[in-house]
Amino acid sequence: MPKPKITARQVLTFWFALERPGKRHDHVVREVLGELYELAATHQLDDWVRRPHDRLALILLLDQVPRHLYRQDGRAYATDLHAQAAAERFFARQDWQDFTPLERYYAALPLLHAEDAALQRRVNPVMHTCAEAIPELSFMGRIADLYLETIERFGHFPHRNALRGRVSTPEEERFLEEEWYPRRRRVLPSEE
Repeated sequence: MPKPKITARQVLTFWFALERPGKRHDHVVREVLGELYELAATHQLDDWVRRPHDRLALILLLDQVPRHLYRQDGRAYATDLHAQAAAERFFARQDWQDFTPLERYYAALPLLHAEDAALQRRVNPVMHTCAEAIPELSFMGRIADLYLETIERFGHFPHRNALRGRVSTPEEERFLEEEWYPRRRRVLPSEE
């Protein structure tokens, strides 16, 4: 197994230095973490799951990095189950007590991406706690509620249908237009 060029601590330092990671960071995320993602995706970094901060770095690689590497491509979700398994260890072990609210947010985020109602119910209170603690993420409690409601209603995220090769029903199309996209805004019109 090749030794990673970047350590788990360096992954965390890089990630948390990004200001509101988004589309504008795709190039730099690809450049810095792209090769490391491939190692994580092929289970070559699974030993990082043993220690809490290393596990957080693994989760970032498996959950966030593919969303930057494969934006608008089904491969963005290829390692979600692997990330969710690593995130569930935090819930089982409760070994994230010394994490900052932002670290805890990212540690739990894979469960928010899960198309599984039990995982959505588990992560919902964590997202609300993080939203209360982090002003720039105050909208995340509302988003967590939307995600939970969506999974309970449809069993999957309709906005992923095209990327997953699923055909949207008329009900799903109405939902996306009338509820999903309007409610996912960081700031609602009533809050402006």
